[in-house]
Amino acid sequence: MARTGVIRRLTKRGGLRAKMIAWVLVPTAIVLAAVGAVAFYASQRVTEDLVLERNQDRTQLLANQLSADLEAYEPPLRSVALAGAGLPLHQLQAVLDREWPNGELAGFDAGVMLLDHDGTVMAAVPDWRDLGGKHFPDLIVERSTSRPEHLPLTDILVDELPDIDVIAFRQPLVDTMGETHGTVVGLFHAERGATRTSTFYRRIWNLYIGRRETAYVVDGDGRIIFHPDTFFIGDDFSQLVAVQRALRGEQGALRGRSIEGRDVVAGFAPVPRTSWGLVTEDRWSEITQTSRPYSRFMLVLLALGGIVPVVVVALGMRRITRPIARLTQAAEEIAAGNFSQTIDVRTGDELETLAEQFNSMAAQLQASYAHLEQRVEDRTRELATLNAIAAVVSRSLELDAIMEAALKETLSSMAIEAGAAFRLDDHALHLMAHVGLSGSFIQRVERLSLRDSIAAQAVDEAAPVVRSVADYPDGVLKSLLQDEGLQLIISVPLVAKGQTLGVLNLATREPRPVTADERSLLASIGQQAGMAVDNARLYEQAEAAAAAAERNRLARELHDAVSQTLFSASMIADVLPRLWERDRDEARRRLEMLRRLTRGAMAEMRTLLLELRPSALLSAELDELLDQLCKAAVGRAELEVDLETERVSLLPADVKVALYRIAQEALNNVIRHAGASRIAVSLRARADGVALRVQDDGRGFDPSEVPAGHFGLGNMHERAEAVGADLRVESAIGRGTIVTVVWREANKGRIG
Repeated sequence: MARTGVIRRLTKRGGLRAKMIAWVLVPTAIVLAAVGAVAFYASQRVTEDLVLERNQDRTQLLANQLSADLEAYEPPLRSVALAGAGLPLHQLQAVLDREWPNGELAGFDAGVMLLDHDGTVMAAVPDWRDLGGKHFPDLIVERSTSRPEHLPLTDILVDELPDIDVIAFRQPLVDTMGETHGTVVGLFHAERGATRTSTFYRRIWNLYIGRRETAYVVDGDGRIIFHPDTFFIGDDFSQLVAVQRALRGEQGALRGRSIEGRDVVAGFAPVPRTSWGLVTEDRWSEITQTSRPYSRFMLVLLALGGIVPVVVVALGMRRITRPIARLTQAAEEIAAGNFSQTIDVRTGDELETLAEQFNSMAAQLQASYAHLEQRVEDRTRELATLNAIAAVVSRSLELDAIMEAALKETLSSMAIEAGAAFRLDDHALHLMAHVGLSGSFIQRVERLSLRDSIAAQAVDEAAPVVRSVADYPDGVLKSLLQDEGLQLIISVPLVAKGQTLGVLNLATREPRPVTADERSLLASIGQQAGMAVDNARLYEQAEAAAAAAERNRLARELHDAVSQTLFSASMIADVLPRLWERDRDEARRRLEMLRRLTRGAMAEMRTLLLELRPSALLSAELDELLDQLCKAAVGRAELEVDLETERVSLLPADVKVALYRIAQEALNNVIRHAGASRIAVSLRARADGVALRVQDDGRGFDPSEVPAGHFGLGNMHERAEAVGADLRVESAIGRGTIVTVVWREANKGRIG
């Protein structure tokens, strides 16, 4: 995984050459490095194993030699013991004085002591130590009939003797009867800085002379008895693993640290017949010193194994990647728009074939780009023309204006000097607009039969048609065209929703070709203009339908209101002369009724006039409009109408119209359905708006059971919601109806 990650980083950032080198050489370098590392590690392990085995054997040999040399101290002590056999202990002092320090006891550099059976010093040399009478019970040994298992050596005795640390070598003192009655004790110095003049140390030093390693002896407590650096004597080395294992009676070798912290190979072994241990140390740096040149040589070989293939492969890759680099540079030039870029590669292999294909591709791209630029330019011009057509035809909904605008824009975009726009109606073409044609020609072509024109083919095919005037059949139309100096006619159908509504005829006085792209553009112009013509026709039809609907509504209003009232007034007027002769009181009553009817008819007429002139409705005050409605209601039915209003100013126009329409609908409902005799209408100004109330004493109704088809209440609710007003209708059977609408200034924000 690590190797793959390295290769990916190299190949991601480098070029093709770096990638090829990375994929070929990096794995090889990794394998070589791994082989070198394994070989180096193996050589180190072999070297270490050999050194450990050597140190183990050597240390054991040195320990055996040391044990044998230590046995040499037994005979001098034994001879003293034999010399003193049978002598009183106090006479043995002379023996000690004779044999130390120049006799057989000279090897005991710290002196010799004779102890009685309970460990009391009976005699000692040198005498200046003043050991007489001292008690050392731990140094007593018993007689052994055979060779003892351990040498009678002690560990370092610390503070046993005044001012010195010693090692004691002991021998039992036996009398003529074979009884042990004391101990001869030879003492060796065991002090820091002890010199090699001591025979004890000289014996050990002789084993060490000429060796490069460090060898030292420890007692049973791990304190140094011997060390080449005598200042370590007496120090505690028990924390070292080699010392611990030697004191446990083990023998062997290990890789570890010395007391100074150096990397060493330590051999360890117990000293036979003692509680001591022997440790030898070789510095690892010195052991491997001889193998370092070979390690360096191996590193050099590994480096050469990585560098040489890199150089060889790089030189080989250069021949491959140089043409590829040229291909890459040429591709970048083409990407920048330089399609004339070509390359020349003469390698005789796949790269040369690739270069040839690249050059061919560049040539094709250059030709395609030139064609594409022309196509883009043409398409841009077409889109600009269509946008211009759409802009000019959308400025008006008048059919003549649309046709004229479409014709002028089409002639400008096509660079054609003359043309005419016709509306198609009942297989005839009706002239609506023209440009660049004489007045006499226009008079003759204001109306043309469809079958006599080139437009017939355009209508049938629903596509632009191009025809030379010379190809027209002989006739009046051909003569007219020739007299006008026209040589080419292009007829474009105006199509909307699959229906042809007219044509645009374009004419040139010089022959010119019409391309397929121009035909396509003209077809799009015909569809665009056709949709605009269709919208204008629909608008005209909608206006006509709206006018007819309004006329019908006014006719119904005249019939339902004014006509009925005037008929009643006419009937009363006819009978009044005869009635005046017979019953003047009744005649006066009928005169009052006639006056009420005529006043109501006048109010109805004023209301209808307001409907015909919406501006008058918006300019009138709301209280005046309500007064007009109430008078009209009195004229239409025998009702008593109570009107109470307050002048309400600055009402928004839509709010005023909505309240007027709600009051009008409410009064109409009372007249038609309520059967009421009295109506109360009130308009009150409020601090936050206005309130309108219409109340009658009619038969009433159940609001939850309004029959289907009665839209009055729904219309009132819709008008109230449209202006943000609150409408409430209260009614019950036999209790009349109350309609209340309240508009508040704060409700402006929720209108709509």
